[in-house]
Order: sequence, then C-alpha cells, then structure tokens
Amino acid sequence: MDASISFSKIVATPRLASWSQVYNAGKLFVALSIEKVGNQDQTKLGEDNDLGSLNILGKSLLDKLEQEFFSTETKDLESIKHAISATFEKVKSGIIISFVCCFFREDILYTFILGKGNVLLLREGKLGKILSSSDENTDNIASSSGLVKDNDLIVLGTDAFSEIISPDDLFSSLEKNLPSDATEQLAPKIHKTEDGRLAAIIIKYNKPKAVDQTAVISDEDQSNIQPVYNPYMAGGDELRKSLGITKSVSLFIDNYPSLFRSWIKRLSFKSNPKKIVFLIISIVITIILISSILSAIKNQNNAKANALFNEIYPQAEKKFDEGQSLLDLNRNYARDSYLSAQKILQENQEKFEKGSKEEKQIQDLLAKINNGLSQVDTVKDGIDRGKLSISVANGSGIEGTAGKGGKILKELGYNVVSTENADNYNYIGVTIKVKKDKSNFLDLLKKDLMKSYTVTSSSSDLNPSSPSDALIIIGK
Repeated sequence: MDASISFSKIVATPRLASWSQVYNAGKLFVALSIEKVGNQDQTKLGEDNDLGSLNILGKSLLDKLEQEFFSTETKDLESIKHAISATFEKVKSGIIISFVCCFFREDILYTFILGKGNVLLLREGKLGKILSSSDENTDNIASSSGLVKDNDLIVLGTDAFSEIISPDDLFSSLEKNLPSDATEQLAPKIHKTEDGRLAAIIIKYNKPKAVDQTAVISDEDQSNIQPVYNPYMAGGDELRKSLGITKSVSLFIDNYPSLFRSWIKRLSFKSNPKKIVFLIISIVITIILISSILSAIKNQNNAKANALFNEIYPQAEKKFDEGQSLLDLNRNYARDSYLSAQKILQENQEKFEKGSKEEKQIQDLLAKINNGLSQVDTVKDGIDRGKLSISVANGSGIEGTAGKGGKILKELGYNVVSTENADNYNYIGVTIKVKKDKSNFLDLLKKDLMKSYTVTSSSSDLNPSSPSDALIIIGK
C-alpha cells in the first residue's frame, strides 16, 4: 500500500439475498454489493457459480476484476472501464449489482460506477459528490477523473450505503478527517439495518513527501565509493549484520587493516609532531566517512524491506479479510483464504529483521490467521466434515427452521450449500438422506444431529443427480 494513502472500510453482515464486500489491491479500491431479486434459482446466479451462493459469486467477481485489471499494461480511464466491463459481462439477470471503484495514478484519481452508487469527496471542510449513478444497467459504466489534493477524503459507497447514511451523518463522521474514526462512528448504524448490501470504503490521500536522494545509495553507486577503514568495526560481525553491511564491504573491512597499520608504523611521531595532528584528523575523517556509508547502506536495506512489506502484507491482509467475511457462510472457502494469507507471510517473514516493526506486524497477523484456522477446522473424529455438501429443508412449516439447522451444521464444520422448503410440511423429527457414495457420513450425521434433534429416518438412497451430497429435512 502506498504510504501516501490510508483507508478504512465498513461492510454489513451478508444476508441470504444480499452480500457486500470492499476490496483493495495497491492503489485500486472497490465497494461491491450484489442482491438477488425475484424467485431466481440460486443455482443460476452466474455461469461459473454451481453452488448458488452470493458470496461465491461476489468472490469470483473480485477475482476476475483482479485478473483483468492487473493484466492491463497501461492503466487509464478507458482501459480500466474495459477491465470492469469484462468482469461483469457474464452476470445473468436476477442480480442487482452496485459496484463503485477508484484508482490512484500518482495525483490523478479515476472513479467508476457500474449500477447504482456514489463517490464523494471531502475537501477543505466541504463534502460533495464527484460521481453518481442511478442506472441499474450493467452495460453502462459511469466514470470520471481529476486531481486529488493533500488531505482529501474519498468515500466509495454502494447504493444501499447512500440510502441509509445521510450526507449530514457522513459529514459528521468525517469531522476528524480520519477514515478509521469515520467507519467506527458509522458501524453501529450500518449493522443495525440488517441490510447485507451496505458497503463503503473511506480513503485519505496525503501528498507524498519528496524523497531525499542523498540518503539512498544504489548498488551501482556503491562501486564508486573509495575504500576507507574504521578500526572500531573490525571483527564486529553482529554489528555488521545489524547495519546490513554487504559481503563486499565486509571483505574490505577485514583485509584493509594491514595497509592502515603499515602506514601508521612509517610515521615518526618524535621527529615530527605535526604528523600526530594529521593522523588524528585522518582517523576522524575516516570514521565519519565509514559511518556515512554504513548509514546509507542501512537506509537502502530498510527501503528494500519496506517495499517488500508493502507488497506482501496488503495481499495477506486482503486474504485474511476474505476469510473473515466467509467464516459464517462457507468454512471451506474461509479456510482456503486463511491458508493463502498464511503462505504469503510464512514465505517472506524471514526476510525481515527480528524485532523490527514489520516483523511484529507479520507475527500479529499470523496469530490472527491461526486463530481463524482453528475456527474452520472441519476434521474431527478422523472425518473431514467439510467434504460433505448438505442441503437443509424446512419440513415443519415454521419459519427459520432450515436456517437454524443449517447454522448448527455449519458450526460442526459441514459444507451447507443451501436452505429451502421441503416438498411438504408434514415431516416429524429429522430425516437424513445421503448419496450412496457418501454413506460413510450417515452415522456421523445421525450422531451430530441427535444432539439437537430427534432423528426419525436415515438412509443412503439420495438421488445421485441431487446437487448436494446429503439432504436434511427438519420436521415438527
């Protein structure tokens, strides 16, 4: 993430018919919501969405956007619009999209809206819309571009966010000019609505400070540095490592003392006192030069470490956030996101100095990831429950019966892919049906469900063409 840009995000809890998410990669920011309308079969939400889940569709859209966007060499208004258009071109009818996006190219801000949404700007105490769209047609993409200034706040909000949060409430939350304070103030109102379409990201732009070019010495420049020797550095292996001294500089420090001592030995202090003064001045100058070189090398290494951190940490954080958002929806997908974040950090953590700020941040995020993985562990009693897909049906006619049963099964680690109504409401107790090739799960399902229900029927004769591995019907 660019040091000149900070941001904070707010996302409502997903619902059965609505889902939202915010996304960040480098200087690209997105607020996205998708909503199912009418009686569309959830197995037909998109061409690549066999499981029929809004969160899966949303994740696939963000993955597609990432692929299209970063494969574009020249990023300008038209090329980004083309990437967005390619991302959403295969979304079928029955889905309402609210997609709001911006991209920073130095001090130029590109903004885009597909569907309904708003982009607002707070500058010098004044809040106003810089791009707005009320067109639900996903074939049309609204766009604009302009210069951003120091301390500008940009708000990307889905259509539902603008419906719930009034301009006065938004302006009040931005009073301290800090994205995190704004989202903290707005969060209670967002979650109170129980509307899964609400998502927003608040971004603060700070004009980058000029880089002091004298503070960093490139590898090419180092080859032109004249050799000097500091007697206090000889043999200090641990100090050299902490300062990031390169192998070539270290070899010079080890081999040059004999030349320095030979030169001192040839001096005759008794015959010429001026030589003492000359020697002292030479040593002081040498120490200063060595210190300057070591400081420059350390600055260079710090800059490289900072660049690497800014490359990998946002990627891992993004994957972790995806896992968090999927935790209550699909534990398998949540686990995949957690593992991706873990892999990114573990492959790079040794590249940062022990005890450094970057190393501590990585360890903190790894701890959060490990905690998340412990919550999605589906392997219990020697069987991976996450490998069994389940449909839960309401056979009692009491509202919420299937949802409650689905929640219980999700907490046990099963992959619940849908909740629906049974063919009638006259079922008594719980009926379990599994496919023949999944019969090894039958006893485990009975054991798990008997903790909360009375199981009246169980069999392994579920139709092989069923979209899920098992069907659980919860009756009266």
